[in-house]
Amino acid sequence: MTVGAITVLAAVGLTIDTSRPAAPDITPLAEYSPEPPLATTPPPGTDPTTSEKIPEPPVDPGAAHIEPATIPDGPLGIPGIALDAYHRATDRLNAERPTCEMDWTVLAGIGQVESNQGRGLFDVRGDTIGRIVGPRLDGSLPGTAVITDTDGGRFDGDPDFDRAVGPVQFIPSTWATLGRDGNDDGVADPNNIYDGALAAATLLCNQGGSMADPAARTRALLAYNNSLAYVANVNAWAHGYAINAFPLPSDLPEIHRPEPTVEPPRPPEHCPEGWEGEPTAAPEPAEPGEPEPPVPGCTEVTPTTTSPTTEVSATAPSPTTTESSPAAAPAPAPPAIPGLPVIELPCIPPFCVPPPPA
Repeated sequence: MTVGAITVLAAVGLTIDTSRPAAPDITPLAEYSPEPPLATTPPPGTDPTTSEKIPEPPVDPGAAHIEPATIPDGPLGIPGIALDAYHRATDRLNAERPTCEMDWTVLAGIGQVESNQGRGLFDVRGDTIGRIVGPRLDGSLPGTAVITDTDGGRFDGDPDFDRAVGPVQFIPSTWATLGRDGNDDGVADPNNIYDGALAAATLLCNQGGSMADPAARTRALLAYNNSLAYVANVNAWAHGYAINAFPLPSDLPEIHRPEPTVEPPRPPEHCPEGWEGEPTAAPEPAEPGEPEPPVPGCTEVTPTTTSPTTEVSATAPSPTTTESSPAAAPAPAPPAIPGLPVIELPCIPPFCVPPPPA
């Protein structure tokens, strides 16, 4: 952490615990290189002092179902993929505008205050698992402005009013001018930590001055969120990441604002192959090496088996069944004549049928 950052803390009324020793395992920024260095020359026709024009990402309901990120966590449990994003954004901005002197801890402080580092839920591309959105900007909450929809609900899921979105909480209208592609995948998405970190660094450096200068840094953070309590929280967390020590509660004044919420991941459009039904929710992320969990609302198709049938040749004689003819019923006895005795005559074949055996 630079001296300038400590001065800012004092300027906003923070108390820093200088008795805590700096952790020896913090990697200096100059030595951090988890990936090949980014190009220091901006693309042709692009002014690095302004926003880049990046195509909007397509809506991909199944994007949240790829494997979660597994990069080891950084200081104070900061998600490894977020730490990588903050370092890459810092390297890129300092290459584009050396006078800005961006510090990765400032971006990490913003990510912590805005969304608690995206709740630690990122996939391997840096996309949040579940969309993080702020309150609806319809003026119904104290201190919130009225901002009607500017993105058709593409990023924030609200077709009527805008909502801050992503791990560093950009409003879609602001993202339209400042959105950047931080992971070089050809799209700029505020729900991606690499894109959000680079856009946040750009917004801060657009305010002019060096992030090592207390006044310039405070002015830049106020442009991000016009609240001295917000500035104090970001600076306290930035200092904490620099020395690998949690800020004291007294260093974190309350910020009076609604907290962002995390929406559940969107269900896929279709059930996987071999399954049927209508997906009702996204499956839980699978642990590395574990099989994919079933998609809620989908049932596995069970193959049906039928008993083999015996085909009869068209030329084969039809089977015949020999049935015995029932015995003829005995002839009815003639009606009795009243007053005469009944005489039973012997049966003389073949003129009569003997009675059935008893």
